[in-house]
Parts: sequence; structure tokens; C-alpha cells
Amino acid sequence: MFTIQGAYTCATVYTDNIDSSAVGQIQQLCNQPFAAGAKICIMPDVHAGKGCTVGTTMTVTDKAVPNLVGVDIGCGMETTMIRETRFEPQQLDKLIRREVPSGFAVRDKVHRYAEKIDLTQLCCYRHIKEERALSSIGTLGGGNHFIELDRREDGSLCLVIHSGSRHLGVEVASWYQNEAYRRLNGSDTISQQELIARLKAEGKEKQIQKEITKLKATKRTAIPYELAYCEGELFEQYIHDMAIVQTFARINRQAMTDVIVKGMGWHVEDQFTTIHNYIDIEHGILRKGAVSAQAGEILLIPMNMRDGSLICRGKGNPDWNCSAPHGAGRILSRSQAKLQCSMEEYRAQMEGIFTTSVSRDTLDECPMAYKPMDEIMQNIADTAEILEVIKPVYNFKAGSDEAPWLKKR
Repeated sequence: MFTIQGAYTCATVYTDNIDSSAVGQIQQLCNQPFAAGAKICIMPDVHAGKGCTVGTTMTVTDKAVPNLVGVDIGCGMETTMIRETRFEPQQLDKLIRREVPSGFAVRDKVHRYAEKIDLTQLCCYRHIKEERALSSIGTLGGGNHFIELDRREDGSLCLVIHSGSRHLGVEVASWYQNEAYRRLNGSDTISQQELIARLKAEGKEKQIQKEITKLKATKRTAIPYELAYCEGELFEQYIHDMAIVQTFARINRQAMTDVIVKGMGWHVEDQFTTIHNYIDIEHGILRKGAVSAQAGEILLIPMNMRDGSLICRGKGNPDWNCSAPHGAGRILSRSQAKLQCSMEEYRAQMEGIFTTSVSRDTLDECPMAYKPMDEIMQNIADTAEILEVIKPVYNFKAGSDEAPWLKKR
């Protein structure tokens, strides 16, 4: 554990296993005026991300950076305890490949769970593709998203699905990040309208297009694009829309769970959700690649394809922003993993686990690309109690390159 001091606040980092790129991103965050007074706690699974570190938690009041939450708003794990103790792996694999679109694929027929959400309530509704979003309910995606069946310590089975808000999250996050920067830079729609009105009043209509182009191209703010923040009305609209997309992500995971449970004829004993990439509105905490660990809260922390997941109980430790890591955290970037890890070692690491997903497409998700499970278990003692370790008996991942854009099933 160590502290990074910035111009406006400091960050407590709950690991010593961190690369210089991540340290630089945390330092940049602590140097931003909007972070003044914020309590920043960095989780043990921290690694550099696009513009900010994965594993970031911070208190928020009246400003929010959409990029800190990320594009996969509400991403998380749906954990379902199954009564059955036996299953047919080939049957499960065929069911998932037939009924659960993955990669970039979406559903041909909209899942009935689409009735549970009204996307027209989004403030940024006109900037999303509703049909595509609804067709994405019940789809896995690629990258580190997975469907896994784990064996609990008592011998029962546990279905874990890791997925998020699909392309809807990208659309919403990108629009708000762009709009936040435009407003801070004085080049948003309102600023353009004010400029047009002034030029018309001055009789300079012919200069409007030239001046609008100049307005858009001129940089007026020192705030980096990736850390541009929403405030005022835009902050309220972002929080509103983030909550809707968060619900969308949960419905997406539940739809996949429904398809698999019914297709396998399983009986559900219990179920809980663990999310990351969101703002906890009730407690005013942003979590980017981190999960809530309030006192008594049950949560799941996945490790890797080989080692399974930790089922934990939160301790509600304010020193940690009542948070825990959302996973093991990468020690190799995706490109590094594909260069440095071998298929032979990947196959050997996955021996004993039924999977048809071990391929070059998923090599960047191999167990060797992540921090050791023991390291994470030791580091979280102050924020979460480990109740049990569940071990994978089946794993499915699409990989980042598997499906063509907008392929349907």
C-alpha cells in the first residue's frame, strides 16, 4: 500500500504490484481541479486503462467524468446458485453457442426481457440505436466477458455470467464524454447557437460557417478530453441515463441466465448481482473496475479462467470507499499476452475444465495474463471476508475477434 499525492487530492493504492502507466494515470486524476476533496482508493487489481485506471474508486458530489465510469456501464456478474449437482458439459456448450450470441453478434428475435426497460426515457435517446440495443439483450459480448459453471465447496453448481451494457453503454458514455468536453471547451450546441445569434445581430451572416468551424477547432480548456466532466444539468442527465443503462446491463445478464437455466432444466436456489463501472448514487461513490463491499453485502470477485471466483462478504470499510476489486487485474495487456503466452501453456493451464473456447482468439484472456489469486486474497482482507472459492468446471468466452460486426443469430 502507498499514497500518490496530487495537486488537489491524493490516492491510496492498495497494492505494490502496479505499473508506471497506471501510476501516471492516477497522478493525472489527482491533479484535476474537479477531484478536489475527493477520496480516491485504488483497488489491488489496478491496471492502466483507456484514459484512466481500472480499479479506481472515488467519492463524487456534483461532477462526474463519464470516461471514469467507462463505456461498459453497469458491467458485472450475475451469480446463480443451482440445485443440481451434475450437468452434461457438451449439452451446455451447444446450448450456449446456439442460444446466446457472443462477440459482436446480436439476437435475431428480441428477448422478452426487453419489455422490462424503456429506453425512450434516456435523456440522450436520440443519440442511441434503440433497435440494436434491444436486440442485444441476452447477448454476451467478447473480451473478458464469460459464462462459467463453477463447483461450490458443498458440491453444488453455480452459474456465473459476466457481461454488461453492450453497445448501448458505448453510445451513452461516448455522447456524454463528448458533450462534457464541448461544454468545458465552449464549443457545445448552446455556445454555437449564441455565436450564430450574435453574428446575425451584427449582420455577419456570411461569417457564420467560418466562425462555427473555428469555434469547434479551438482548444480553450486545459482539461484533458478523457477527464472532461459533467456538471450542473448535464451531470443530472448523465446520472439519470447511467442508472437506466445499469438496469439494461442487469437485464441483459438475467436474460442469458433465463435462457441457460430453462434450456438445461435447472432449478434456481439463490441469485445475486455484483456490478462494476458505475456510480453508487446512494453512497456517492464512483467505481471503475471495482465493486461495492458494504457491510454484510455478498459479492463475487472472479479471478481467471482456471482459478474461478471468490464469494465474499463486504466489511463496509470506509478506508476502502466500501469497495473491493472486481477481479484479479491484468499483469499483461491484451497485445502482450498474445505475444508472450503460448497456446501450449494455455491448454495445460485449462486442463480438467471443460471448454471449447481455448484458442488464439482468447489467448489474451488466458490465466497467465492475470495477477495471482493468492495476491488478491491477501490484499482484500481489510475490505472483504472470503466465504468460499468456487472452481470452474465449464467456461465459455467469445474472444475479441470471433464475430463480424452486427452478425445476427
